[in-house]
Amino acid sequence: MKRLLLLGGDATLLPIIEAAHKRGYYVITCDYFPDNIAHKHSDEFINYSTTDKEEICEWVNQNNVDGVLTFTDSGVLTAAYICEKMGLACLGSYHTIEIMQNKDLFRQSLKEYGCNVPVFKRYSKWEEILNDIDAFRFPVMIKPVDAAGSKGVTKVSSKDVLKDAYDYASNFSIKRPEVIIEEFIEPAGAQIHGDCFVRDGKVIFHCFGDHHFDSSINNLVPVSTTWPSSHSESDISKLVEQLQKFVTEVGFMHGCMNVECRISKNDGNAYLIDVGARSGGNYTPFVIQYASGFNFVETMLDFSIENKYREESVCKEGFYAYLVIHSKEEGTLRDIIINPVLEMKILERHDYIQIGGHVRSFRGANAAIGILIVHFESKEEMLNIADNLDEYLTVIME
Repeated sequence: MKRLLLLGGDATLLPIIEAAHKRGYYVITCDYFPDNIAHKHSDEFINYSTTDKEEICEWVNQNNVDGVLTFTDSGVLTAAYICEKMGLACLGSYHTIEIMQNKDLFRQSLKEYGCNVPVFKRYSKWEEILNDIDAFRFPVMIKPVDAAGSKGVTKVSSKDVLKDAYDYASNFSIKRPEVIIEEFIEPAGAQIHGDCFVRDGKVIFHCFGDHHFDSSINNLVPVSTTWPSSHSESDISKLVEQLQKFVTEVGFMHGCMNVECRISKNDGNAYLIDVGARSGGNYTPFVIQYASGFNFVETMLDFSIENKYREESVCKEGFYAYLVIHSKEEGTLRDIIINPVLEMKILERHDYIQIGGHVRSFRGANAAIGILIVHFESKEEMLNIADNLDEYLTVIME
């Protein structure tokens, strides 16, 4: 029986566990939250932080494991480390994945590879920022170098609030209080978001949509991605060209990638905002499967465990989205009311927090209450609901 190690334990792993079990695999899940739901469905649970790469690698060395996968940012580097050390199928070298996971290294590499990149600089102390503060051209973006899900990210419009933004970003930096400050790219149209799949260093599949935000909270954490993107084929081609250049130079060889990109209002060029060595959150790969037929889960299992490539039949059609159930304020969840117009369009509903549970204000992706996967009859209907979500989805707090 082939054995699969999954780093993580949340509900997004349940479809992967189900698919692996249908193949007859023995599934081990790993994190340091024993009550996480995925552990109730796996065959075995091991209690390690997904960032403890040496300890988990030692466990793998003493146990028979045929493949390691993760669908969470905290486990991406660990998975790369283990696969490289143990000779298992991997997305790329540990160094390659490290570049992709660190915003400073990512920006430096984009610059070295000749990709479009905003002006940026890394800082490890507030005093360093003070030395440069008069040179900043506001607005700027300040981000922790190694956090994900838009955690700790702030758009700063003046130097008066820069210190607060620096403190906020520093609190979310995983390894050390380092941040990057970069030029704000004013987008022409929506921010582009989606997943792609790479085989032998070539982008063989991509499916991109548009991010939507709840501007009453912030414009940094998406509450929806709608597919297909409203951008022109020319804009998507610019994105794919930049993406392929990066993939080639960084040495990413096989697997799924999550991509965020902006088309600059100033120069019309495509700028890669983030490229993650995993599929997207908020059930992105499953929405894309509805929208295109491309099955990321089966494709990754084939690559990771069977060391073979899966040929997918792709047909991009229809209008699909994920919608994030979220709250503008912190408190106790009393009820979720879904407008019947929206309710009849829901394909899947995934609740992270139950009635009576504690809810945080939606300042980061980790504050989501749940996810809806939705199919629409038309582009107009899809955009109307995504851009006016409060009219269709009401979260009642107490």
